Amino acid sequence: MEVSTRYPHVIIVRLAPEILLKAPATSKKFQKLLRSNMNEGLERADINFEIIGHQGRIQVHTDNQEKALDVLSRTFGVATFSPIDKIIDGGLEAHKEAAVELYKDLVQDKSFAVRIKRLGQRKKFTSVEMERQVGGCLRPFAKKVDLDNPDVMIKADVVGDLAYFYTRKINGPGGFPIGIQGNAITLISGGFDSVVAAWYLMKRGAMNDFVFCNLAGAAYERMVVEITKVLCDRWGAGTRPKLYCIDFEDVINDLRTHTRPDWWQVILKRQMYRAGCEIAKRIGADALVTGEALGQVSSQTLSNLNTIDEVSDIPVLRPLIGFDKEQIIRDARIIGTDKLSEKIPEYCALNKRRPAVKSGRKTIETEEKRMDFDILTQAVEGARIYDMFDVTDEDVAQHSVFIEEIPKNAIIIDCQPESLYDNWHVAGAKNYTAGKLMNNLRDLQKTQPYVLYCPFGTQSAVLAERMQKAGYEAYSYKGGIKQLKRIYPNGAETEDD
Repeated sequence: MEVSTRYPHVIIVRLAPEILLKAPATSKKFQKLLRSNMNEGLERADINFEIIGHQGRIQVHTDNQEKALDVLSRTFGVATFSPIDKIIDGGLEAHKEAAVELYKDLVQDKSFAVRIKRLGQRKKFTSVEMERQVGGCLRPFAKKVDLDNPDVMIKADVVGDLAYFYTRKINGPGGFPIGIQGNAITLISGGFDSVVAAWYLMKRGAMNDFVFCNLAGAAYERMVVEITKVLCDRWGAGTRPKLYCIDFEDVINDLRTHTRPDWWQVILKRQMYRAGCEIAKRIGADALVTGEALGQVSSQTLSNLNTIDEVSDIPVLRPLIGFDKEQIIRDARIIGTDKLSEKIPEYCALNKRRPAVKSGRKTIETEEKRMDFDILTQAVEGARIYDMFDVTDEDVAQHSVFIEEIPKNAIIIDCQPESLYDNWHVAGAKNYTAGKLMNNLRDLQKTQPYVLYCPFGTQSAVLAERMQKAGYEAYSYKGGIKQLKRIYPNGAETEDD
């Protein structure tokens, strides 16, 4: 007979093997934290549920199976999970009848196999005996039995006279429950690398707080807040992550003024590490996490990483050190931040003319002696702190910079490279790259509003914000060129200005 439960859906959750291989007391601690994290994630999904420990596994009973499955797919420490088709009591005969009722139509004209796992001490029949008898009842309805590569795999976990029938076995993220390995600080930029690096630390059980060294104003900050929120909302159940946003504008001006351009990239990274370490000290974090991959940019050579590491008084962890960019982007898709991260422009490249790929600690220390480190201290003291689970839509809203309609009297600025501008631009738009615009800003009149656009609307947002600070009425067209092309469906506007 079918067993009734409090909720209509039951999901069997299997723990990551690493958890089960721990010493009993340690494994129990891991499992307790995993259940706590699952509980928090399911509560945030706003569904009714009950979590039950059973035979070394976890059962989730719920009224909303799809939402519960989604939460489990993003809960670290979960190896696999299966939505149960039906729970049957009454022993082998009842199990055989139920299997026919459940799966006779499913196996029609298909190959199939039956796999049964016996749990607990009481075993009237072996797993193999049960598989043969249940499979024998289904054989008349199917094309054939195929034990190696069946079209349909029917499974059951059997405990005493109870059988939990299912056909789906869904992979979870694995790893350890978040919180079991202490706390780390991730230097986050919003790009693919730093987000993926944070995710890998979370997967190994570390809680993450984040430090963002802002190089480009409030619009950039709002983008990073949004990306960090997505990461935490999707994967951070069981934690209370914070994002520390540090305005690095004065820090950059200081290093530009007092150090050689060859060393700007290395010195900038050292300043970021110092900021991260100071926040780590305040909150008791045990390590600094970065998204650096060996050789990806000039500051990430072995020589420069060695020079940069000197300023950190806690371990520096680089989960992506051996990754290539394609792998990192694939992981970002799994995480769910790829579409946001691809819109983040590159702001760290202060010196694009042959930055140094080798450096020495003494050389950099000599350069830094001319800098004013009180500026960095003041920047860290002025950090804006976001509790990521308290961040609202208003916190990431970009209404002050973005515009959805172009005023009739607006001067339109196209921020694409000249070659792309020649291929497509809004009629009458003037072409200014980012550098050209900022270098010629004083030549622009303040009597009319400006509307800037770029491919995604992100770089133009930063430029518009800088223009606003300089006293201009400037906006970025929301959605960028993709949205503008919807307004001009007949093709490019390339007439002469």
